Amino acid sequence: MSDPATQALQPRLLQAQSSGSAGSGTGNSDPVRPGLSQQQRASQKKAQVRAFPRAKKLEKLGVFSACKASDTCKCNGWKNPNPPSATRMDLQPQAASLSEPCRSCGHALADHVSHLENVSEDEINRLLGMVVDVENLFMSVHKEEDTDTKQVYFYLFKLLRKCILQMSQPVVEGSLGSPPFEKPNIEQGVLNFVQYKFSHLAPKERQTMFELSKMFLICLNYWKLETPTQYRQRTQKDDATAYKLDYTRWLCYCHVPQSNDSLPRYETTQVFGRNLLKSIFTVTRRQLLEKFRVEKDKLLPEKRTLILTHFPK
Repeated sequence: MSDPATQALQPRLLQAQSSGSAGSGTGNSDPVRPGLSQQQRASQKKAQVRAFPRAKKLEKLGVFSACKASDTCKCNGWKNPNPPSATRMDLQPQAASLSEPCRSCGHALADHVSHLENVSEDEINRLLGMVVDVENLFMSVHKEEDTDTKQVYFYLFKLLRKCILQMSQPVVEGSLGSPPFEKPNIEQGVLNFVQYKFSHLAPKERQTMFELSKMFLICLNYWKLETPTQYRQRTQKDDATAYKLDYTRWLCYCHVPQSNDSLPRYETTQVFGRNLLKSIFTVTRRQLLEKFRVEKDKLLPEKRTLILTHFPK
């Protein structure tokens, strides 16, 4: 990852490492939606970037734009001759002049952003949203210790880099297939189970189980799944390859798009079915109940009773 755009992100990485800001959503106040704080931070960052003046927006996009000064120039991103240091990343310096030469190829910033001259503000803002997502994925690649997860983050990083360069829409390619991956999906399966198992109860008790199932489905849509390595260590099963495929699909289509909305997002319970639920239910149930016990004071009293007393085994 040695291109100008990646090098431009290095000061941000150093700042994040020193401040701990590259965390994965800790400190969230809602135990039911553990991914929301990361999502909120990304939204705030995008709003901030989209509020930049046009010249500053062009500079930011120039870092990810190929030079068009000549057919022989192979530079694929403008490199600031006076880059901000890690200690000054939160300050917004004055936008670089369009005549500012690239530290990599020597051509002006204008030569890198000439294709954006007549592009609408909406499209500029869409591209800027992808830039923020690329920056977040860059951090994720560097701080992620799990090899399988790191590979997916790096794939999505390269995909969005390419889309900014080509001004295209991101499409996850390869052998993953397209959602939905199973039918019936998890939501339908869980609701069918509740109807089958508890339909004989009185209306109030039946409604209790229905509410609990809906809460479980919400949790599942925001829950972070165990890695394939953790799955193999826990189960010692031969179906680890199938789980790795589902895990990769989940990362690309469900988890990463929560805080990187340039990618199309799908709900876990809408696109996966019986196979994934069987793989994750035991460990997810244990983790959920443990989290709710630890953070029970953050739950409404009725939800606390619902979850800790009535959750089916």
